[in-house]
Amino acid sequence: MKKQKLYVFGQQREQNWLSAETANELLEEACERATVAARPDIECILDVLDDVSQAWADPEYHLRRQAEKILPELTSFSTQMIEQGFNAVSAICRRESLEKRLKGEFGNLSVLDAGQERPHLDYRLRALPQGVLLHLTAGNVFVGAVDSLVSGIITKNVNILKMSRVDTVFPLLFIESIKEHDPAGIVWPNQAAVLWKGGDEAIETPLLNAPLTVIFWGGHDALLSVKARIGASTKLIENGPRYSLAVVEGSRIKKEISPYLVQGLAKDLSLWDQQACSSPHVVYVVGSASQTHALMEALYDEMVSLSEELPVGSLSFDEKVEIRKVREIARMMQARGEGRLMCPEEFSFSLVLEDDPVFKVSCLNRTLFFKTVKNCEQLIEQVRPLSAYLQTVGLYCTPETGQQLGESFFELGAKRLTEIGGMSEGHDGAPHDGTFLLRQLVEWVGTEYRATQESRVEHLLSQVYAAPYYRGLLDKAGGCGFEHFMRLPLLDRTTFYKHSPPASSDILTGPMTDAYVYASGGTTGEPKFTLYSNDEYRLSTDLLAEIFKNAGISREDRVANLFIAGNLWTSFNVSGRALENIGCLQLPIGGGSDIENILKYIKLFEVNAVVGLPSIIINLAEEIAKRKLPIKIAKILYAGEHLRPQTREFLQKTVGAELIRSAGYACVDTGPVGWQCQYLEGSLHHVCDDHSYVEILEPETGQPLADPTAAGELVVTNLTRVLMPVVRYRTGDLGRWQAATTCRCGFSGRSFELLGRCDDLLVIGGINLMPVDVAAGLNGLPVSQSFQVVARNVAGKDHLLLRLEAEKPLPDDKIVAALKKGSYKIAESLKDNWMTISIEWFKPGRIPRNERTGKLKPIIDDRH
Repeated sequence: MKKQKLYVFGQQREQNWLSAETANELLEEACERATVAARPDIECILDVLDDVSQAWADPEYHLRRQAEKILPELTSFSTQMIEQGFNAVSAICRRESLEKRLKGEFGNLSVLDAGQERPHLDYRLRALPQGVLLHLTAGNVFVGAVDSLVSGIITKNVNILKMSRVDTVFPLLFIESIKEHDPAGIVWPNQAAVLWKGGDEAIETPLLNAPLTVIFWGGHDALLSVKARIGASTKLIENGPRYSLAVVEGSRIKKEISPYLVQGLAKDLSLWDQQACSSPHVVYVVGSASQTHALMEALYDEMVSLSEELPVGSLSFDEKVEIRKVREIARMMQARGEGRLMCPEEFSFSLVLEDDPVFKVSCLNRTLFFKTVKNCEQLIEQVRPLSAYLQTVGLYCTPETGQQLGESFFELGAKRLTEIGGMSEGHDGAPHDGTFLLRQLVEWVGTEYRATQESRVEHLLSQVYAAPYYRGLLDKAGGCGFEHFMRLPLLDRTTFYKHSPPASSDILTGPMTDAYVYASGGTTGEPKFTLYSNDEYRLSTDLLAEIFKNAGISREDRVANLFIAGNLWTSFNVSGRALENIGCLQLPIGGGSDIENILKYIKLFEVNAVVGLPSIIINLAEEIAKRKLPIKIAKILYAGEHLRPQTREFLQKTVGAELIRSAGYACVDTGPVGWQCQYLEGSLHHVCDDHSYVEILEPETGQPLADPTAAGELVVTNLTRVLMPVVRYRTGDLGRWQAATTCRCGFSGRSFELLGRCDDLLVIGGINLMPVDVAAGLNGLPVSQSFQVVARNVAGKDHLLLRLEAEKPLPDDKIVAALKKGSYKIAESLKDNWMTISIEWFKPGRIPRNERTGKLKPIIDDRH
């Protein structure tokens, strides 16, 4: 057979190229290439490997055909087993598998590129490659070398692979396949597959003392040799010898033996001819000897069948000798009535039953020991001497026994539990031998910023500079410092959506991928749209869960989600995920559902808490009161509209509400801004300082208030939203700062009182009228707390049209008298004839609402 040329960082070398003289040359070039290997985006690397995966999946791929001819002779595996290996190589390189693996270990692929922002922890996290990896691989399974090499590639390391003497071909064919699918040369030139005789100190001394990471796969003696010579600046990752076993609970095979169990056990025993660390050496039956015999007999039949489909590889003389020894001893024990042997004439497999329950290491090549133990405690004691080397335990037992054994085996030192049939599989992203391999192949670094609002603002500005819209503003302001932030113009909705999708992408810092689209823009006109990256969405809903918990929702509650679902609106979705985080029982009913269904579900599941819009909650309470239903809703969290004091009293009276709090002050554009603890009443909120920078400014001028305690417009900057940033955004809400003090809940940041919408302030009849002024007069009357004020001009004079809901209309003069009594401003305006009033009546819930949101606009000015 012609010797394959080595691949050494893009160059082909003879197989005997590596020597004491060239070892330092190898190291120098590896270190030089480390910077180059770290540059490509992870997506580009995954693209290359996915193409490699598709190639090896093709039975006609020329390198696969070449390997098919060579590997049976080199590895002793059967042709069928080698085909399994090619499929495994394809699976290892498949994008889906690699993404699962990376996400399972790192959580987010971005940590391997620019890094992942962790705004709630005030730093950006990155995973930098270790630099150079030296893979010392075993020769038992040829796929193992590829798996180790791919681990280094996807962590952007330079890789030096020491090939096993057993297989000096497949690693080279694999690197060649990468070269074929990597025309840009971002991966393959950073790989080297070399060969030297193990123990050659002239070569190994410089390699084992270089500033690199050694990944060792192999036996006990070889590991000890490496550890004895490893340098102080060299990191060693050990994957030494491990042993695995299977456990079958006798009660599960008492009546019959499941084909699922037998097929799974046969597969675990046969794959890689039992050469893998996860292959079982022993099957323990927790039960009776008769159950063990029955399982052994069933497995024998399955192994006979499987040996035809997946035959054992060619065995060496020494391997056959070891199997003969095991069989001869088993025959002797069987003759004495102390065991049993079941095996065909050829060496395709051997099943050995021994009375001695002590764990026994197999000679491999499909040689499996069967042992019987009376109970789980005896089983653990028999395996205890193996504790330092225990890897996988395959289980076939009841859930209760599985839980008990799982805890015991983990305490003993087992690194992996799985079902029988899954021992030979493994899961992408799961730990291996007690650690996450990929995490050990990187250095975790963090770019921190101070946990102050000024620092967070500056960090945000450095990120939003990528958006063309903000870049222009920041350049004009003079930079990304906090002093420049205060020079930025306020962002009104018209400007925000003019530069936002679908009209424009100028306000975006990145592509519209890995993100949510939600509708925004208020309750009038055509909807506008806002984007959250998936990470930003999760962060916002995690924050909302904390807001809900601080407001009083606990995992013991049964909560009806009555926000409006659909139409790209956020509240239903984000509330659902927040409730999920809390762990309560939630009913995602939706406020747009039929009232009959809402009531049915609330009664059926004994709901004790609701979250939703005030107008929907009010309508629900009115129906409960009208029907005299024995429903008590102890906890109410509201958002999206303002809740007046009179409405609070109404809810306490009708549904027995004991806790009525804000579900958080937020809107789709700003995200969560404020929250209520148990000590805040009414519309007082603490600021979510970690996530929002809040200003209260003069509504007309946008300048700081002359009196810091006066009411003004809330202007919000979201500190954690980067894909579609919101900087100095005019909310249209009125607020007022509260005196600085430490709340009884322990919060020492800023707090504000939410006063209503800026456009809820209606100047009519010579007075400044707000919804609270009208509500004060209606309190105590048999009318709904949902109402609407419409300002009109009639015969040149201000006219106030009041729309009310009630089952039976009241006389207009009674309503006017109540309004005058509840508000001196209304009384004076009517007395001086500055305005007139008329009443328009609707059935409960019939005043026109916004079709998309279900919200009732309390103030409408039709005079323009």
